[in-house]
Amino acid sequence: TPTRFWEDTWLGETPLALQYPSLYNIVHRKKVYVATELNSVPLNIQFRRSLVGERWNAWLHL
Repeated sequence: TPTRFWEDTWLGETPLALQYPSLYNIVHRKKVYVATELNSVPLNIQFRRSLVGERWNAWLHL
């Protein structure tokens, strides 16, 4: 079964959606798979808002 980037546990102890809720809340595609995201160069993760402040810091730590 493919692993979902945001909703399955694959990086750390909990899903990225729980680790980084401020990013998950504004991401365009929530149901994307890890393999799909990691195979795109550059990463094709798009957000509905600009990444500033806390969101930018969260993105840098992801």
